[in-house]
Amino acid sequence: MQTMDIDDDTSPNKPSVTFSDNFQWWKRPSGVAAVCLGLLCVLLLAGIIGLSVYYGVIDHHCSTERDQQTSYSLLTKEGDQQPTSYNNLTKEGDQLQSSYNTLTKERDQLQNSYNTLTKERDQLQNSYNTLTKERDQLHNSLTTRTKDRDQQQNSLKVMTAERDQLQNSLNIRTTEKNLLQNSLTTKTKEKEQLQNILTTITRERDQLQNNLNTRTTERDQLQNSLNTRTTEKKQLQNSLTTKTKAKDQLQNTLTTIARERDQLQNNLNTRTTERDQLQNSLNTRTTERDQLQNSLNTTASERDQLQNRLRFYQKPCLDGWWKFGTSCYYVSSRMETAGGSQRKCRTMCAAFVIINSREEQ
Repeated sequence: MQTMDIDDDTSPNKPSVTFSDNFQWWKRPSGVAAVCLGLLCVLLLAGIIGLSVYYGVIDHHCSTERDQQTSYSLLTKEGDQQPTSYNNLTKEGDQLQSSYNTLTKERDQLQNSYNTLTKERDQLQNSYNTLTKERDQLHNSLTTRTKDRDQQQNSLKVMTAERDQLQNSLNIRTTEKNLLQNSLTTKTKEKEQLQNILTTITRERDQLQNNLNTRTTERDQLQNSLNTRTTEKKQLQNSLTTKTKAKDQLQNTLTTIARERDQLQNNLNTRTTERDQLQNSLNTRTTERDQLQNSLNTTASERDQLQNRLRFYQKPCLDGWWKFGTSCYYVSSRMETAGGSQRKCRTMCAAFVIINSREEQ
């Protein structure tokens, strides 16, 4: 063993000491404090690893939710493509409106169901937008928590470096304890210094514990929000399946309506051909009727002429008049001029004639 010399003249507070080669550091209170500090750091590392695993689970849930949202957007696009086919069927139904009123009623029912589906799609779109905004807010909060975690990681590294320094200082103090066993006053001062260090470490530990508690509460809040989002996702999945079934039903009704439309179109084509054939036959019958009408008119005119002739033949002349053919002649016994003869014929409602034919003469 080497001796210990204390020189009060050189430094009243820090005596000069010679140390022994043999020492036991775990017998001092500072060694126990160092062990407690190491356990606390291990617990902090375990909490940070748990938070990183939790944030990885949240990222996985967000990715699955994105995949479901993409599938929902694809189904929404397919639902948007349905109104185009429905409008085409509506136009064709308008063309067949005059002959098929039943198709119009079914089209109106489909229009009402389509409007309801459009409203439900808009509601789902609004809910999807709100979920997207909440997801972005959670992502922003996650980035801020990641930054805080990195800061805490850096502070933990600083604390680890300080712990290593304290460990080295504790080793040095342990050697000093074995060498300064006889100097109780100096050891009391070192104990007080270590007590102050321990109080500061305890305060830092309490601060870290408070930070850990706040992070735990934030984790619980995020877990609750994740559970609510999971339930909402399941509800959206259920509504998506119902909408898919409704879309399939509408597709089936559209196919049936298209088949009925094709049948009606075929019936209309057959009726159109029959109508054209009837129109052609009607035209031929009309032409024949016109020809018959013309022949009837000609025969009627001939009949009227013959009837008039017959009347003239059957009509007797007045006294003093001579009948020749269909005409009656009056021969005056007095000689008069041509003008006087014409005037006299007018008074008798007759016409003055000059007879040139031999038969009439």
